[in-house]
Amino acid sequence: MTKKIKNINMYLMFILTIGLILLTAGSVFATIRVEPSRIILNALERERSTGMIEVVNNGEEEVELTTVLKDWSLDERDSVVVFEAGETEYTLDGLIKFNPREFTLAPGQKQIVRFTISSPEAETPIERRGIVFVEHETDLIDNATGSRVKSQIGTTIYYIPVGVKYDFKFTGLRVYNSPEPMPQGISLRIKNDGNGHLRYYPAYKIVDQNNKLVMEDKFTQLLILPKNERQFSFYLKDRLEPGNYKFMLEFSFYNTDRVAEYQIPIKIE
Repeated sequence: MTKKIKNINMYLMFILTIGLILLTAGSVFATIRVEPSRIILNALERERSTGMIEVVNNGEEEVELTTVLKDWSLDERDSVVVFEAGETEYTLDGLIKFNPREFTLAPGQKQIVRFTISSPEAETPIERRGIVFVEHETDLIDNATGSRVKSQIGTTIYYIPVGVKYDFKFTGLRVYNSPEPMPQGISLRIKNDGNGHLRYYPAYKIVDQNNKLVMEDKFTQLLILPKNERQFSFYLKDRLEPGNYKFMLEFSFYNTDRVAEYQIPIKIE
């Protein structure tokens, strides 16, 4: 019995020790702050575009850091998928240079990482994008690879050359008749046939047969990448009574006055 309790105590101590190691390693990198989180560069007519990233060490230990470029995209659930730099057609690999790439930050110190992007030589201008990770090598070892575990915090960069075309399309609406007393569900389908990402804000109004406003709502910013299709679903604010309505849909866009408006007749049975 005593031996069993001793083994349990040793196991608990082992778990506690591992937990403290992970907590310590995580806390070291949790003190690194990178700003801004997103950079959008419009190339205009310049051959090179420049920007900067601010890295701050808010911790109590000196940290060695490296800037690393990765490609990225979004899956069907809009979760970020990261690739090695150069694996995608929209990569910044070979176009971007950092100064400095490697540096050490003492507690409370700040480092400005400057970068330069050269205009790509392409027949059709396409948006380039990447994530610049500020990387720290911890003391933890990955058992699978035998290498040290690296912690990363990143900044997303969009580089938009001259002549990039935008092509937003609304391709359909579907009404789902939810069981009472739930509001009906709405599903919108959109498509980006252009070569640059779009940040859009959907909003809607619903009017009855007498053009009387029944309800309205608007949503926060959403993102669709080039050559992508997306489905955006939501519940109405209230349940619609049976009848004929007009669904008045509006898409406004980030950093532009352009608005796309649609009127779709819907019938609730």
